[in-house]
Amino acid sequence: MRRGEVWSYTSTTRTPRVLVVSSDMLNYARLPIVVDVTEIESSFTTLGLLTVSLGDGIGYARCMGLFRAEPSRFEALLAQVSDDVMEQVDMALRVALDL
Repeated sequence: MRRGEVWSYTSTTRTPRVLVVSSDMLNYARLPIVVDVTEIESSFTTLGLLTVSLGDGIGYARCMGLFRAEPSRFEALLAQVSDDVMEQVDMALRVALDL
């Protein structure tokens, strides 16, 4: 798994899709950090400011929190988002985490 990839993910507490946001160094160490991906666009509220469209048919990254994912639960690579989209995700995470 690599930064910017959207994966299907098996978990009872996570959404069925996640976006990898961690550096590739952490990913190679099998310590990926992800945000949930949903099919539902948030309304333009505070929640909407922390949600980033990943592109048609991919979904929306919900940047309200970071989660450590278990590598064995990654099932299939679904998409690779662009650098521009990852910059939007980075900005939303900076807002959410006051970085």
